[in-house]
Amino acid sequence: MSPLDQREISRKLIETLGIEKAPVVVKFLRPGESVPEGFSVPQRRMRFCQAVMEATWGKALAVQPTEMACGPGPGSFGAPVKEKVFKGEVHHALGLFEKPEAAVRCLSANTKMMPGSVSYVLVAPLESGMVEPDVVILRVSPEQAMWLCQTWTYTEGHHLKIDLQTEACVCSGIAVSTYLKNEIQIGLGCYGSRSATDMEPGEMLVGIPGKLLERTVEILTRMSKPLSDSRSKRVFIEAYPEKRGGT
Repeated sequence: MSPLDQREISRKLIETLGIEKAPVVVKFLRPGESVPEGFSVPQRRMRFCQAVMEATWGKALAVQPTEMACGPGPGSFGAPVKEKVFKGEVHHALGLFEKPEAAVRCLSANTKMMPGSVSYVLVAPLESGMVEPDVVILRVSPEQAMWLCQTWTYTEGHHLKIDLQTEACVCSGIAVSTYLKNEIQIGLGCYGSRSATDMEPGEMLVGIPGKLLERTVEILTRMSKPLSDSRSKRVFIEAYPEKRGGT
């Protein structure tokens, strides 16, 4: 996919769905691969969800899993996590789980890259065309997420199977799970991503596999009529004419 194609796809996603935050490309570098020109390595420890946030601001970052600030985040990309996180003590102390064992069970079930398989995670605006996407992350409204999910069922009618993760949502549930399963995934955010970024209460996340990106946008274009019809609220207004104009 050429940089020009990526810019056009980003434009179509924004214009078709009315997305306010720039689509973000995610690329996993393997050990031995060099960080491409134009990407900067953060000078401070940061969470992956914060890197995604900064990519919506226009930044291109190369984040090492071993340097991520988040508790479970490094483990999502195959790096070690601190013992207190591994034992569930941190999330229990935060009040997110009744007991450490519940936190361990939840975090252990999260989707993860193989240990040592990722040296850097690259994030940048999709429109920059800087790297071939493994995953594209979108910050969207529930209605926008619905239409993105509809692109999955459009051709064959198969239901999406979502593994909704309440912890490590952006790193594991969206970036890694979307990549490894090669399926669209959705996430509601998590304690970390909602407390450490500018993610708003009405936002959620959608991950699109890089291999399905062009197909997704093509189907969105085909669905322009039902999308427009739905947003017009025509059926609602016909049934409840007294509500026309929000009265």
